[in-house]
Amino acid sequence: MPKSLIIHAGFLKTGTTSLQASLHEHADQLLKEHVFYPRVINPHLAVEADHHFAAIALIGKTEGWQDEDRSLPAEPIESWLTLARAYRKFDGISIFSSEMLSELTVENIQRVKSDTDNIPTKVIFSIRPLAKMLPSAYQQKIKFGLIKVSYEQWLEHIFTDGTAASDQFWLRHNHPEVLKRWAAVYGDENIHLVVVDERQPEFLFRAFEQIAGIKTQLSIPERLGKNRSLSIEEMSLMRAINRRFRKAHDWEDYRIFIRESAAKGLTDRSELREGHHKLKTPGWAVKKASDLSASFVSEIESLKIQTHGDLQRLKSADIETGENSFVETIDVKTVAAMFSEYERSKLVRNVPTELLVSELKQRIKNRLNRSLRFMRRR
Repeated sequence: MPKSLIIHAGFLKTGTTSLQASLHEHADQLLKEHVFYPRVINPHLAVEADHHFAAIALIGKTEGWQDEDRSLPAEPIESWLTLARAYRKFDGISIFSSEMLSELTVENIQRVKSDTDNIPTKVIFSIRPLAKMLPSAYQQKIKFGLIKVSYEQWLEHIFTDGTAASDQFWLRHNHPEVLKRWAAVYGDENIHLVVVDERQPEFLFRAFEQIAGIKTQLSIPERLGKNRSLSIEEMSLMRAINRRFRKAHDWEDYRIFIRESAAKGLTDRSELREGHHKLKTPGWAVKKASDLSASFVSEIESLKIQTHGDLQRLKSADIETGENSFVETIDVKTVAAMFSEYERSKLVRNVPTELLVSELKQRIKNRLNRSLRFMRRR
C-alpha cells in the first residue's frame, strides 16, 4: 500500500475528542487494514488518545498553565520526532490528530512536511458555527485551570483587539487564516473542511473515513461517558478551585486530580443536576460571532479547498442567549459527585512515570528502615 499521511488539525470543540477516542479504540482493527493511529506519544504518560504533546512540541510551548511561565522549558521536540520517525517507517496510511495543530505557523507546518519526508498528505478540519464554539471554548479553559474571569468578561477580552486572550483565541479560531496557512504548505487541493451537522452526529465520522480512505466504521465510544457541558453552578465551583489550587499546587497536580479526575466526574459520569443552569451567550456576542462567521464563509468559498457539508450552516447558530449569574455557594451533592466519580486505575495512569518511580524508591527506603529498626530491637 502506498504511504500517505492524514493530518486531523482541528478545529477545537467540533467533535475532535470523539473522533480521536474512536480512532484510539479502533487502532488494532485499523492496523489490520494498514492504517496506523499511534497510541503512545508523551513519554510522561502511559497512553493518550490524541497527539497533543507532539503538537505542543512543534508549537514550542508546554501544557496547561505552565505555558504562562516563560522560564519553564517547552515540551521536548522529541515528542514530535518520535512520531515523525514512526510515520516515515510505516507502509500505509498514518494519522496525526490534534486540534492544537491549528496554532501552527507556516514555518511549523513546513517542518511537519519535511520531518515526514514529504509523504503525500491530506489535512482535515471540522468546523461548526463560531457562536456555538464560544461557550465550549470558555468551558475548556476553565477545565484546564486557565481562566478565572466570568464568561461575559472573557467574551469582551476576545472581541477586543490586542488583548492576550484575543490573540490566542483568534490564532486558533480565525478559520480562513488557519486554512490558508496549511494550504500554503500542502496545497488547496489537499485541505478538507467538514461542516459538522449536529442533526447527524455520525456525519463527521463518515466524512473522515471517506477522506482518509479507511474501511473501519468509526463511532463515539461508550467509554467517553456523557461528556456534557458544565452548568453555571459547576463552572462557579471550578473557578473557585482554580483560584485556590494554583496558589498551592503545580500543573501536574491539577491535571491529575482536577482536570483528569474531579472535573470529569462532573461532565462524564453525572447528569445535569435539577436546578442548575446552562451557560447563556449575550446577544451582542452572538451577533458579532455570526457576522464573523458570514465573513469567514465568504473567505473560505474563495479558497480552492475541498468542503464537505453545507458551508451556509456556519452563518447562523441556534443557541440560548442572555446573561449569566455565577454563584458563590453550591449544593453539597455537586461537590460530592465531583470528588467521588474517579477511577483509581485512570488516576494512577495519569501520574508521570518519574513521580511513580520516585515514590516507589521512597517507599522501599522507608520499608527497609522500618525493617532494620525492628531487627535492632530484637
